[in-house]
Amino acid sequence: MKSILKGDYVNKLTVDNINLLAKEAPEKIISESESRYKDIIETTAEKICSKEGRTLVMVAGPSSSGKTTTSKLLKTAIEAMGRKAKMISLDDFYRSQGEIYFFEDGTVDYETVKALDVDYIGECLHSLMNEGRCKLPRFSFKTKKREYYVETVADYDDIIIVEGLHALNPIITDQLENEQMVKIYVSVSSRIFDGDDVFMSKRDIRLVRRMIRDFHHRDSSPENTFYLWNGVRMGEDRYLFPFEDRADIKIDSIHPYEVCAFKDVALKVLDRMDKKSVYYPAAKVLKEKILKFVSIGENSVPEGSLLNEFIG
Repeated sequence: MKSILKGDYVNKLTVDNINLLAKEAPEKIISESESRYKDIIETTAEKICSKEGRTLVMVAGPSSSGKTTTSKLLKTAIEAMGRKAKMISLDDFYRSQGEIYFFEDGTVDYETVKALDVDYIGECLHSLMNEGRCKLPRFSFKTKKREYYVETVADYDDIIIVEGLHALNPIITDQLENEQMVKIYVSVSSRIFDGDDVFMSKRDIRLVRRMIRDFHHRDSSPENTFYLWNGVRMGEDRYLFPFEDRADIKIDSIHPYEVCAFKDVALKVLDRMDKKSVYYPAAKVLKEKILKFVSIGENSVPEGSLLNEFIG
């Protein structure tokens, strides 16, 4: 049976070829998808480890791209190659609520780069790279404030992975232009076609991931996910997509079998949408798309897969 993968690259994905494999050879589409991503992680880790001395790895990507798990997988792969790696989340650099930015309607704008303490990001990373130590903040989304600091130490050849929506924003990276740095952009970069027409866009696939994650991890309603998604999209358009071409390495986090694995729970979540909701028409369209896929269930996702970021 023909593969839908070609090395590290994904061939044109169609509903038909995904369903054919999901129905007749589910183990094949799962193993090929997972092997492809493992190879990408190992190849990227090798490129990072080829640099000597302390190295900053800036990992950016849109919501539900899998950038957090990709960063963790890179850390594991780097350490398997004999180097030490540390992870830093830019989320910990959020300003406390009294200093945060708001939209005109009074809601908090968590997507703007100005919501982060940009000056302290530069100061902290510069100190870690040059002096081998800094005080990393810890931000609580529950209290919406910076609660404490952690003394962090880096040896002379440690690799420091910095992950967040704004990790490629020049407002941050230009402060670090003299540092040894690798810039990585992670996103779903493949669409799913029906014939020659786009059937599921890159954003559709990420929305399914986000909706399932919100359901599993945040007990969030589909209405809330769709409501927040508008702000997420605006933030990506303004603060991320203009800088994606600054990346040294781009990673397509698509797992061709993922919609089949997510199908049952995605339909369960979408069925909770109130028919009177302003978001119901969009949810109905998404549901009709998902219904086209063969189900292989969440339990098909193997341990260690990036997809576990969304299903737990």
